Amino acid sequence: MDAKELLRVEDLECAYGSVRVLSGVSFALKAGEVLGIAGENGAGKSTLVKSICGLLAPRSGRITLSCPVAAIHQEFNLAPDLTVAENLFLGSEITKKGLLDLKTMRRRARELFAPLGVSIDPDCSVGTLTVAEKQMVEIAKAAGANAGLLIMDEPTTVLNQVETARLFKLMAALTARGTGIIYISHKLDEVLSVCSQVLVLRDGETVGCFQASELTPVTLAEKMVGRELNGVFPEKLPAGTGEVRLEAEHLCAPGARDISFTLRSGEIMGLAGLNGAGRTELAEALFGLRKITSGTVRIDGKAVRIRSAADALRHGMAFLTEDRQGSGILPEFPIAANMTLCSLPRYARAGMVSSAKIFRRALEYIRSFRIKCTGPDQLVRDLSGGNQQKAAIAKCLDTGPRIFIFDEPTRGVDVGARREIYDFLRDLAAAGCACLLISSDLEELLGLCRKVLVLRGGASAGFVEEKDLDEQHIIRKATGVEV
Repeated sequence: MDAKELLRVEDLECAYGSVRVLSGVSFALKAGEVLGIAGENGAGKSTLVKSICGLLAPRSGRITLSCPVAAIHQEFNLAPDLTVAENLFLGSEITKKGLLDLKTMRRRARELFAPLGVSIDPDCSVGTLTVAEKQMVEIAKAAGANAGLLIMDEPTTVLNQVETARLFKLMAALTARGTGIIYISHKLDEVLSVCSQVLVLRDGETVGCFQASELTPVTLAEKMVGRELNGVFPEKLPAGTGEVRLEAEHLCAPGARDISFTLRSGEIMGLAGLNGAGRTELAEALFGLRKITSGTVRIDGKAVRIRSAADALRHGMAFLTEDRQGSGILPEFPIAANMTLCSLPRYARAGMVSSAKIFRRALEYIRSFRIKCTGPDQLVRDLSGGNQQKAAIAKCLDTGPRIFIFDEPTRGVDVGARREIYDFLRDLAAAGCACLLISSDLEELLGLCRKVLVLRGGASAGFVEEKDLDEQHIIRKATGVEV
């Protein structure tokens, strides 16, 4: 007996104003299936998700649904001032005698987190969670909605390997009971491992729907971009021999303790660890966003006290945050305003800001980073996730940094744009900048770095370098157990 068809999309066309985003897209999904959707940033993936969820009215075509839908969107859809439990059941609150049944909501929250292997306090405010913890709340909320169709848009971008494996196990349990899943990710190996078919979009149109078993990450990437690819990573830079640019000695701050390292000019040093290991906390302490309680930070051999982001900028530091929507960009502002947000004094004379200079500079970044947009005046909220990330990088670069901290720089970025970011990062280091790369993607760290500092439980678990630089050695230090 054939499985029930949950979703059918026929000749779908969508547009934002006069800009057509999708054209002639058609596919179907049956119960128990996992369909992958792949495409570059701006290919129309998120627009397709919004249309299926009823958040965007198509210009033409038809969407036929036979079950409720739940979605994990690329950007968080959580209420930061509410508790975790309140977020999980927002819109479907559990009540008793007309009042919120908080006891039951807390119990159900713990039950939803159990398959994911996380222990998040149901009573804590969502605004206090890390990005990875917020992602787990989104996943638990969607999985607990008892929807027949679950859409996952970039669910693993901030999850480590252990967390990702738990998510895939949960997906297998859901499909076994008949749930259909649409899975969107720029991690092409993941797409091919969990999906039976892959729908490929390019410039808003369908390239084709292919059997996952017939594809490799390389062939899938080439179908996405429409050309042959010559590798994901650029050639590694030589081992760091430049002068020590940044040094931390026994550094302690909330969430990080007794961490020491040196970062040289022209070096890309990796920072690895599981969720909660202290990677972002260390970065925020270095950039003045967390108070350093003890230890020493030196820049160019001189001890410095960095108490704010303004201090960090004055010392030639830049920080690309992992929370793009929360603190990396201003979505309601134009591209040009975002790119020059931290460097306005460079465009001012006699107290007056030159809009023309800002516009010209933004155009330069748009061209060099190949940002898909209508121009510097376009609002950042209307860009795809990958193009928003490029704008955020340009904002950091415009301060002229000598030390650049990247926290998950390729989150939500397609394979083509990812290579562009890798090339930029390498060129930046080759020009003498000292780069600290934080990533949950071990392949990314291995492809770009010759040295990786691993954190565990907020403290240093040691370095992995040269001949030992592989996934097994990093995971061993990150977990503290043999693998």
